[in-house]
Amino acid sequence: MEPAVIELKRANHIGKIRKLNGGNLAPHISGEMAGMNIRKSFKELNLAFARLHDAPLTNAGCRLVDISHIFPLFHLDENDPRNYDFSYTDDYITNCIKDAETPIFYRLGESIDHSVNKYKINPPTDVPKWINICSNIIRHYNEGLWNGFHYNIRYWEIWNEPECGGNTRIDPNAKNNMWLGTIDEFNAFYVEVATELKKRFPDLKIGGPAHCGYGDGKTDVFIKYCAEHKAPLDFYSYHCYAADPFGWIQETPALVRKLLDENGYPDAEIHLNEWHYFPGDWHRLRTDPTYKSNMYENEMKGLDSAAFLTSVMMRWQDTPLTYGAYYTCISGAWGCYRTGGTGLTPSWYGLKAMGELVRFPERLEITSSADAVTAMAGVDADGNIGILISGFKTGSMDYVFKADFPIDSSKCQIRVLDNEHSYGIFEDAVFEDGCIKFHTESNSACVFIKIVG
Repeated sequence: MEPAVIELKRANHIGKIRKLNGGNLAPHISGEMAGMNIRKSFKELNLAFARLHDAPLTNAGCRLVDISHIFPLFHLDENDPRNYDFSYTDDYITNCIKDAETPIFYRLGESIDHSVNKYKINPPTDVPKWINICSNIIRHYNEGLWNGFHYNIRYWEIWNEPECGGNTRIDPNAKNNMWLGTIDEFNAFYVEVATELKKRFPDLKIGGPAHCGYGDGKTDVFIKYCAEHKAPLDFYSYHCYAADPFGWIQETPALVRKLLDENGYPDAEIHLNEWHYFPGDWHRLRTDPTYKSNMYENEMKGLDSAAFLTSVMMRWQDTPLTYGAYYTCISGAWGCYRTGGTGLTPSWYGLKAMGELVRFPERLEITSSADAVTAMAGVDADGNIGILISGFKTGSMDYVFKADFPIDSSKCQIRVLDNEHSYGIFEDAVFEDGCIKFHTESNSACVFIKIVG
């Protein structure tokens, strides 16, 4: 195979490197005193934000984030602070904002419910009251209501995956996992909630609905319904789980942008706020325990995953996407830590590499001769250059890095993530002919080069 030739032109500034590296969930509060404290390593990821969906599912015994946890008895007076339990969520959000220095993206609604008997995902019986509850939550965290905070949380998302179906391949009578009403009922619900919240909080970003994916008519129907009813839609959000970093996950932002523009939302942001590397079979994942274990702990957190996620976020820079949010940036099956612990995975190192790249915000022109190798470079205010290179399923590969200026080996730091290196300092690079040459044997690999200005 021909070597991948990476060519950097420091003289050509081509825009900004955008922080598209958001994540889902904040550091655990459950189990922190039993070896589950990830605040420090979470902070190292330098995420654009942490979206709070499914928080109770990863914090055993904690009544977090969901409307039904903060205001558990819906028949009570929503204007009485004694009927709210903010305690867990206060600590959860404070830890993320203060210790991890990561902004919050708040999902108003409920966590996914995979139980047989669904408990909290019915359409609210009193929508105006539900809106009042949401308003009080917003005021608690942004306006100091009831011994609250002034966190200036900008993004407030209405619900999550209203069309998320149950697994009918296992149970033909399976119910939806997120919304037990019809899609028409949800769209009407969104319009009512978004319209009122925007009236009360005109400076906040109100949007949704975090569709399971783009397409199948649901995106069109939702956006057109919002337009017909003149509903606020500061951002449209959806999800994508994929195995190809160069395909559908890159194509959908432009399709969403076209729909939003056509329906009178030219300023609406596009958020792909759940995504993950998934090269498997959804049915086997739910029915084959051995397959499930290997998929969760190896395939979805391994080197292919790291190269996938870095390639995705770099290539998103040339799409209309406003924000992405990896699902998830904590422990758990879909996380970037070892399940049930704090062990770091290749996925974590990939996210860390992207978090480092965005610290070099002035984007520089860089090209790769190999289709499966993605590269991006930026420079910071001090003239230091950061370069991220990801080879997705390339197999054994030789890399040649060139620049339009002399490369001084004493000013270069190279980190490699492959089968032999866990993002540690790489000592085997060869500096010759004005180039940096190195080799990886892994199926996939990520390389970060810092050149001191």
